[in-house]
This record gives sequence, C-alpha cells and structure tokens, in this order.
Amino acid sequence: MFGQCLANAGDVFYIVALISLVYSVTGSTLFVSLVPFTNTLTMFVSGLIAPILLDRFSLKKVLVYSQLIKTLLLMALAVYAMVFIQPATITLLFLLVGLISFFDGWASPARSSMIPRLVPRDQLVKANSLVSITDQSIQLGGWALGGIILSSFGSTGMFWITFSVYMLSTLMMGFIVDRKHANWQEKQGNALRKAMVEGWQIIFKNRALRTIHLLMVFETVASTAWLSAVLYVFIRERLKTGVAWWGYLNTAFFIGMLLAGFVGYRSALIKNRPILTVVTGSGMVCLTTLFFGFNTVPWVALLLIAANGIFDQLKGISLQVILQTTADDRMLPKIYSTQNALVTLVFGLSTVAAGAVSDRFNIIFTFIGASVLLMISFVILLKKKNTLITEQHETTSDVQ
Repeated sequence: MFGQCLANAGDVFYIVALISLVYSVTGSTLFVSLVPFTNTLTMFVSGLIAPILLDRFSLKKVLVYSQLIKTLLLMALAVYAMVFIQPATITLLFLLVGLISFFDGWASPARSSMIPRLVPRDQLVKANSLVSITDQSIQLGGWALGGIILSSFGSTGMFWITFSVYMLSTLMMGFIVDRKHANWQEKQGNALRKAMVEGWQIIFKNRALRTIHLLMVFETVASTAWLSAVLYVFIRERLKTGVAWWGYLNTAFFIGMLLAGFVGYRSALIKNRPILTVVTGSGMVCLTTLFFGFNTVPWVALLLIAANGIFDQLKGISLQVILQTTADDRMLPKIYSTQNALVTLVFGLSTVAAGAVSDRFNIIFTFIGASVLLMISFVILLKKKNTLITEQHETTSDVQ
C-alpha cells in the first residue's frame, strides 16, 4: 500500500512537472495535448504486450522492475530537462514520456492481480476499499501539493523530487512477500503469441467477465462527460461561475469517491450484497449524470457530482471483488492486462468524440449522451445480473 501510494503520488508530480515543462518550452497547447495522447497510445500497446511478461515472470518481479525502469527513465528525463531541453529536441522528451507510460502499463494489472494473492478471500472488499481510499486521497491532495512544489522548485526540481519518490516506491515494493507464488515457467514460441490473446479469450468465454467488460465499455465512453475540458465549458455556459468552480467540482467528485472507499471498508454492504450494490450504483450514476447536465445551480452541481463519485466508486469496488472471486489467480494478470488495453483504447477514442460533441452542440447534449449510454449499461446489467453470480474459478475451467 505504501509503495503504491508513493508511486501514485510520483505519477501526479510527474504529470504536473511534465505539462509545465512542455508548455514553457513550446508555448503550444497542441504539444501539451500530445502528452495524454502519447500516454494513451503507449499504454494501449503496453496492455497488449503485458500478458507475455505477466505469463513469464512473477507479479512481484513485474511490479518491482516496471517501477525501477520508470525510475531510471525519469532520471533520464530530469537530466534532459536540465541540460538538453529546447524546442528542437522536444521529440526526445515525448520518446521518454512514451517509454514511462509503456512500463506503467505493466504495473497496473500486476497490482490489481496481486491483491487477492495477499489477502484472504473474505477480506477482499476491505482490501479493495483500502486501495480506493489511498488512490483517491493521493488524487485529492496530490495535485494541490504538486502545484506548491512546482511553484517552489520548478519543473526540473520537481522531476528530481519525483525521482526520489519513485525510488522509495521501488524499495517498498521489493519487500512484498507473495506466499502464493508458484513456479513461473518461461514460455516461448507459440506460447508467447497465445499469451497475447488469452486474456481476450477468457473474457469472451466467461459470461460474468463478458458482462463486466461490456458494462465497462459503455461506462468508459460515458465517463468522458467528466473530462476537465468538458467541465470547464459546463461551468462557464451552464453554471455561469468562475474558473474556481472547476476545482470545486473536481474536489467534490474525489471526495465522493473517497467516502465510498470508507463505506466499503467499514460497512458489510458490498460484501453481503455485491450485486445489489452494482445495480444500485449503476442506476444512480445514470441519474446523477442526467440531473447534473440539466442543472444550473452551482451548489446542487457539487452535491450531484459528489453523489456520482460515491455510487460510481461503490459499483467499481463491487465489480472488482466479483472479478477477483470469479477468476483464478493465474488468470487475473491476463484479464487485467486485456481490461487495461480495452479501456485505454475506448477512452482515448471517446475523448475525441466528446470534444467534437461539446464543440458542435450545446454542452448539455454531452451529458444527455452520457446518460443514454449509462442507461444502456444499466439495462444490460439488469438483464445479465444473474451471470455475475458464477462458480468460483469458472474462468480457468473454461480456458482449459
């Protein structure tokens, strides 16, 4: 947990410093927008390749070495920012950014797959809720702290601070003890090609996993309504408030997600009624998104976006636990790798569509469209909810 907290904080600091550096060197919004594009593209490619690594090496090795390589690449980026940075060499910067995102794409499925290996099955809800609490806490405070560090030390100094945080993170994760670690046999030839598609096959063959990922596709497209750029237009056109409300809305959303983590950790709701939590959460996310789009009262917008964060996170924790208890431990890394690739690709394409809709039509249509997609997801969930109650380890038997 502490290793991941440090890694997540470092990721926030890194993005803050990177955006500041790119804009100060180029003075171009286009180049700044290439940062998330580069991250999305390379993480998608990484998600396709990750199953090969996760099939050949233990989760701990993938987690530790991916973080170590990210740390070394960040050091190279810090040196570049000190010595070589200029508009003519900006291509090198994006190459380093792409490589950092590429190795980050290995860490995410390894972390998610590690959780059910480290805690008993009856503690999975608390474990996933704790991960949610720490993740949202970092998101809530990391950007504000990053701004303070940036103003004090500049982008180059912030890169070196991030390097130190990454080093501590790598050290902490080196102390992980995976008592379920098995003999991971190195695979070659056709086995490697098989590893790249096995995650997709597992998802398509298992009814519960197929339903979960179908929901994820619709909800990922709908989530683009909450992009910062869309919210910025919304507060100007609908709420008629200042830019400060941009920060207020984002803060309220993360507070809602943080509260959901505490509910999951302290309450037996998710553990005792996971399907009910998913169904209720899905319906409430749809309603709060629709009401938010039509609303014009700033304080009501705060309540709606906080409620959206609460129900979205409760639903997410429940689906995470259902997925972890449906699949065999050895299959989870491949499933999570496929999931990351799928969500990254869908989200990357959807952001372009969301921007086009927001530019061409009234901003309210963005939220109406998101609500329609969420309603479709809710209907699918109602029809397929029984498929989420599956026999433990059904995934493994399907593949075998």
